[in-house]
Amino acid sequence: MNIAVILRSREMYDILKPFLAGHNVRHYSNKEDFLIWIKESNCAKDAENLALIVNAGIPIGEDVLSFPNIKAIQQFGIGYENVDINYASKKGILVFNAPTTGTFNAVSVAELSLFFILALARDYNGCVDSINHAIANRPMGSSITNKKFVIVGLGGIGQELIKILKPFNPEIYGLKHSKPDAGYAEKLGIKFAGTVDEDFKKILPSADYVILAVPLEKNTENLINGETVDLMKKGACIVNVGRAGLINKDSLIKGLKSGKIKGAGLDVFWEEPVHISDEIFHFNVIATPHIGGATFESIEDISRICAQNINRWIDNGDLTNCVNKDLL
Repeated sequence: MNIAVILRSREMYDILKPFLAGHNVRHYSNKEDFLIWIKESNCAKDAENLALIVNAGIPIGEDVLSFPNIKAIQQFGIGYENVDINYASKKGILVFNAPTTGTFNAVSVAELSLFFILALARDYNGCVDSINHAIANRPMGSSITNKKFVIVGLGGIGQELIKILKPFNPEIYGLKHSKPDAGYAEKLGIKFAGTVDEDFKKILPSADYVILAVPLEKNTENLINGETVDLMKKGACIVNVGRAGLINKDSLIKGLKSGKIKGAGLDVFWEEPVHISDEIFHFNVIATPHIGGATFESIEDISRICAQNINRWIDNGDLTNCVNKDLL
């Protein structure tokens, strides 16, 4: 199989490549270089029967999908909102993802969520400012023990975060898309489990920390907006390790500016890569450059799943982890 890998990180590609042994593999650090190759290849042999493996945040639309030799898209991770699913399905192109449940990807993103929570609690930006100005014993922070957490998304990341938070004696409210079975909250060891649609606005006013770890869907887009910011407890914090579109940027800025939201921990942004000149950094925002799953352990797990998806499909038509099989 010919496989084109569009990954920004060479380091990630070097971890992935051994899992693709037996295939003809090309690496591109950006979509533009891939499109140049497609144009210049003129459907050459190494561009026939082509599968793509792509980073989150790299838009895969008609400009890519109209190439007739592409047979499959493998997303390098769980989120696939960057792929035009409807157009891909219309062209008969399979789209696969790499679920986080049971992998180090979920663990890694959950660990980053804890980093944000602790950094916001202890006012890490204030600490950096004090060091820059040779000030000791400031700022004052807060403990996260006994605090109330709302975790939006109870998939692999959400469940790993629940485990990580347990030593802090938290009061955890979890939300998922579908209605949880009776006893689901007890099974996870949390106070409450409900749905995004029915319960988010009800439990939001009590939250000290709101952690977004849910896919970007129609009902989760702009989940944090003017209305929901107004509902939040004054001084609450938001952590987003899901997708930028879960938050309305203007509403978040307004909440940070007014002090209604104490701070935000963001691993995902509305435009990536993000630059320090972005207006969001005028406020108490702790940021990482979309590296939630970027640990060696996580990338190895993602690479293994990507290769398994492709190999099973080639060998016997297995569509495990194909997200658009019902649309084809």
